[in-house]
Amino acid sequence: MTYVDLVLERLSTEDEREALIGGDTRLTRAQARDLLFRLADGLVQRGIGPGDGVAAYVGNTPEAVLLVAAVHLLGGRLVYVPPEPGPSELKALIERAEVSGVVVDPAFSTLLDGWDLRDLPGDPVERTPAPSFTTVMYTGGTTGLPKLAVHRSDRRWEAFRAMPPSNVLSNTLITHGSGAAAAQMALTTGSKLVLGPSTFDAGTFCRLAREEQITTTVFVPPMMYEVLDHPDCPGPQFGTVIVGGSALAPQRLRQAIETWGPVVHQTYGMTEALSITTMPATSVDFERPDTMRTVGKANPVLEVETRDGDVWVRGPFVMQGYWGEPPLSETADGWFNTGDMGYFDDDGYLYLNDRSKDVIVTGRTSDNVYSRLLDDFLVTLPGVKQAAAVAQPDEALGEVVHVFLVTEGPDVDVDRIRASVVAELGELYQPRGVTVVDRLPLTKIGKVDKRKLRSLFR
Repeated sequence: MTYVDLVLERLSTEDEREALIGGDTRLTRAQARDLLFRLADGLVQRGIGPGDGVAAYVGNTPEAVLLVAAVHLLGGRLVYVPPEPGPSELKALIERAEVSGVVVDPAFSTLLDGWDLRDLPGDPVERTPAPSFTTVMYTGGTTGLPKLAVHRSDRRWEAFRAMPPSNVLSNTLITHGSGAAAAQMALTTGSKLVLGPSTFDAGTFCRLAREEQITTTVFVPPMMYEVLDHPDCPGPQFGTVIVGGSALAPQRLRQAIETWGPVVHQTYGMTEALSITTMPATSVDFERPDTMRTVGKANPVLEVETRDGDVWVRGPFVMQGYWGEPPLSETADGWFNTGDMGYFDDDGYLYLNDRSKDVIVTGRTSDNVYSRLLDDFLVTLPGVKQAAAVAQPDEALGEVVHVFLVTEGPDVDVDRIRASVVAELGELYQPRGVTVVDRLPLTKIGKVDKRKLRSLFR
């Protein structure tokens, strides 16, 4: 049994209950089930069968969500194509993924040619779901050439099975890990899934949360910050707020809990290793600041450990390997090095210092400055709304700390900021450069784009 069996089961009851909403499209369960089968038939008519690769270059629409389920229903290999790369890199990605077809949504982007999602549906032929499928996810290309992480028949749905239905608002693209997980969670629980626009907008979120009576939502941190700062930010209407994908500033976590109540759940994971740890809001104690810095305890179905400061993970939510490369079972006994640096405390809570690529190596003795630690501290200073510390090349020291700030006003006391940093974190963390910007650059999935900030110094 795969999650598709459960989805079809949910869509076979209460036919007129709403299932999928996106833009001007509203689908009932019966309509969604019919469209899922018609999309699968359209793929079959184009020669797609078990094991065949289908690339999806689509935005946040009900049709795109059902396309994912249709490929998996047929036992195909779904390849998520992200929006970040340019045309040449996209074509190289498609070639590397060895797919049999590409499904595109021209309303989302025209950078790739392929089967138009609008023309794909065929006949409503009911099919029994294949026993297994494959999902391939692009790593984002933050270091070296982008890679494709291969996951076989994701079992996360088993954790969703007992959850009651709710009204879910998904904010990230469905071709991103958190967006895909939100869609799967909603479909397998029989929830109403509301899709935010392909490009996140805090005002639209606030409107949809109110109009659709949203009770469950999924963010990456910068999106949540924009909502918290928005004048129409919803009050405590949510039963569950899930936030993950990048580091969460403790002060912002506190603000979210104070705004929405103890419903804010942090998750730590990545494209290659899903759902590594979780930290429920009920475990956060404002009197113990360390509880706002941890990403929680390890998922009980995974093995998680630190080796020389690096976080390693093994288990069913870890990718099989990268497409075209030997599987992890052959090269590392199934273990994957996340590239994150962290440690466990005596109670089993994991704390992350930084991504290894974001560590700033500076000083006369080449010491490590953990940019996440600095980011988190800077937003506690009066007037600082967002912060991103990156390495700036320096002839004498190799690298020095440069911070980009989003502030409440144009007048920034740089000397005060530097003095505060030194007093709290030490001389090593002192920013040598400070740049005030209107907003921090984000990747298309909503994470702060530190690679783009570092490129400003090249």
